[in-house]
Amino acid sequence: MKKSIGEKSKAQNRTVSRLPEFTQKEIDYIKGTSDFFGLNFYTAQQVAHRDLPDKFPSFVFDMDLIKTQPRDWLESGSSWLKVVPWAFRKILTHVKTKYNNPIIYVTENGVSDRNGSLVDEHRIYFHKMYLNELLKAYLLDDIDVRGYAAWSLMDNFEWQVGYTERFGLYHVDFENENTPRTPKASSVYFSEIIRNNGFLESTVPPNSTEETDSTQFPPTTTNNCSRLQIMWIAVFSAIFLDYFSTFFTKVVY
Repeated sequence: MKKSIGEKSKAQNRTVSRLPEFTQKEIDYIKGTSDFFGLNFYTAQQVAHRDLPDKFPSFVFDMDLIKTQPRDWLESGSSWLKVVPWAFRKILTHVKTKYNNPIIYVTENGVSDRNGSLVDEHRIYFHKMYLNELLKAYLLDDIDVRGYAAWSLMDNFEWQVGYTERFGLYHVDFENENTPRTPKASSVYFSEIIRNNGFLESTVPPNSTEETDSTQFPPTTTNNCSRLQIMWIAVFSAIFLDYFSTFFTKVVY
């Protein structure tokens, strides 16, 4: 990346790269100082190399990639978000390998819709399948995942698409000045996972026994949080993230 952007910067008649580099002193100072790896994950893309124009300074052009998503991948309420559960375990494995198995908190993971349905079966499917891949990463790949936050606790302002795309476990009526909240079916499903500390036998995801027959999250040990603790972390994290999002919206807009 540093080499590629450096070459593009020269082609743009710049004397220095648009991507500043750390000095060796700075590298030594910050190396190993992080407390954990925070991961936001939603979807995946297939990529292929392609040399893109140098004259337009852009994050997109800097990548020199063409990105695609197969049409048979399950869609959501967002054009960019396809449901790809297997990629969740894959990215967690990559983080473990690339960054020497750090403590990981999944700080965002969820799926959108545009109809505001309270019977959001697609969201139940999403969390069921993604959590199953997370469980495989924890049990089979020995990845140190300590927390999981579903995005999001309730429908909120989603950046440039505003209130048109909904990610919440709770429906928010934005047309009502009191913005009442109503639990969706996914909130019930998610609370059952918390209450039972794992999947119920009747809701075990397909192929979940291919590599392990465990449907329960591991109990508390001296080194790892229980899945029950993880889910409570999810609830409080989601509350904080939604509050921050609302606060930020009020300040900026």
